[in-house]
Amino acid sequence: MNYREISRILGNYLLYFALILCVPLGVAIYFQFVLDDQANPKPDSTIEFLATLGICLLIAYIFKFFGKKSEGNVHKRESIILVVLIWFITSFIGALPFYLTGTLNNPVDAYFETISGFTTTGASMMTAKKYDADGKEVLQTIENPNVPRKTYSYYGTIEPIRDKSGKILFEGVEAVGYAVLFWRNFIQWLGGMGIVVLFLTVLPALGVGGKFLFQMESTGPIKEAISPRIKETASLLWKLYLGLTLMQVVLLLWTNVNMDLFDSVAVSLSTISTGGYSIKNLSIGAYANANTEWIVILFMILGSINFSLYFHILRAKFYKIYVPDFFLFIGSVLFFSGTITYIIYGKPLALFYQSQDTFITTLRTGLFQSISAQTSTGYTTANYDVWPFSAQMFMLIIMFLGGMSGATCGGIKTPRFYILFKILVYQVQAMFRPEAVKKLKIENAHIDMKTALTVLSFFAIVAFITSLGTVLYILDGIDPETSFGLTGCMLNNIGIAFRAAGPLDTFVFLSPISKILSTLWMLLGRLEFYSVLILFLPSFWQTK
Repeated sequence: MNYREISRILGNYLLYFALILCVPLGVAIYFQFVLDDQANPKPDSTIEFLATLGICLLIAYIFKFFGKKSEGNVHKRESIILVVLIWFITSFIGALPFYLTGTLNNPVDAYFETISGFTTTGASMMTAKKYDADGKEVLQTIENPNVPRKTYSYYGTIEPIRDKSGKILFEGVEAVGYAVLFWRNFIQWLGGMGIVVLFLTVLPALGVGGKFLFQMESTGPIKEAISPRIKETASLLWKLYLGLTLMQVVLLLWTNVNMDLFDSVAVSLSTISTGGYSIKNLSIGAYANANTEWIVILFMILGSINFSLYFHILRAKFYKIYVPDFFLFIGSVLFFSGTITYIIYGKPLALFYQSQDTFITTLRTGLFQSISAQTSTGYTTANYDVWPFSAQMFMLIIMFLGGMSGATCGGIKTPRFYILFKILVYQVQAMFRPEAVKKLKIENAHIDMKTALTVLSFFAIVAFITSLGTVLYILDGIDPETSFGLTGCMLNNIGIAFRAAGPLDTFVFLSPISKILSTLWMLLGRLEFYSVLILFLPSFWQTK
């Protein structure tokens, strides 16, 4: 193992990551020194972001010191370790603003919030503290109505902001400083396309392992490069990603006169990345605007489509979008959203805002929650936890389904289901008509045994890890319904679950053990298992 080369690359990576930290630092300076106190009553964080920047640079130079005699050789083993280390170290540095500002005083909570952001999960530890009339903090509880006598107790994490008379101005996530809120959504945007893919555009030193690193970071079984050079592919992907983000910002401002620039940027950062962090306590439902919901629906879908298809469209190669993966994704979106809408029609929608339960409202709400679940975004506009069980069941199913490969969404991904279907048909035909069975193909592409075995192994791993995660949560005292929803939430990087972790609640009720387990599950889901699980093999660490 070439540890010196790993150290050198990590040092270079962190130097560039320090430049990224200048973006939230600039936001902090703006809100602290440009706006007056009346326009910005929320906590300041300039010093804390400066401290984070300094710590990042210090760690970078420590790595560069130990890697100064490296020979420049990066092989597959080093690439695997690099990807995992980059995610862990980046999450550690990214957690510092949450911890140093006192937004999240528990280091485990701060790390959970950060890795949830970078993996675009969107599960949050930010919940309002509650006080009684004497000013003493109140212990809050959550109940699962389907499990009698099962309650979860916890204290809030976010202090409310009050005026001079003691009246609460902001509470919950809305009481967090603007720069920290921006950073929270910004890390989702960075993680959406992939932090490793981002730095492949600026780290020519990765050289030999560049292609393998790109494949490790990209999601899905299909790792399509849109350019012969990985650096150019990564650069093109980020340009397109930025363009879609700016497009959504403009559309939100244009269609909702009550939404300011900060809100539109924050929403866009976490929509196209299918992350789901919101700067409002009631998520997108807080805006109570149909236009905003339709735009978010559109960009949740756009973020779940293979980004290489956009380049084919821009180059007028429209015939290249006629792939089974695309039609399977669109078809599944239409089928499941239509089914859920049909189930909840005529039932109480439990919206977060006042609105008549008309057909259009039901259609929009059904589409929104269905697409939010399938694309792993995790935005909410209604309390779906009180919907009919059949609607919740379909939401749970599509949480595992996901979108296309090569997109920002989570889940198993539609091409794996398509390949699995083709394998099953192939095997059934081989049993009763072996003489008629030809090569296993998808369109004109031959599916070799290695690809088929990889897909089948992936499904087996998902089934095993889902079962294991559910059991571990139950052993930690969480009821089975909540446990299964939690496992699906973390592994598929969705950020919404059911019962105790429903749409009106955060994940602060989890014990420290469950929080640590959840961070591992989120990373496993984002890196699609193999690159993390391989580190547990003794043969991986053998010298020969």
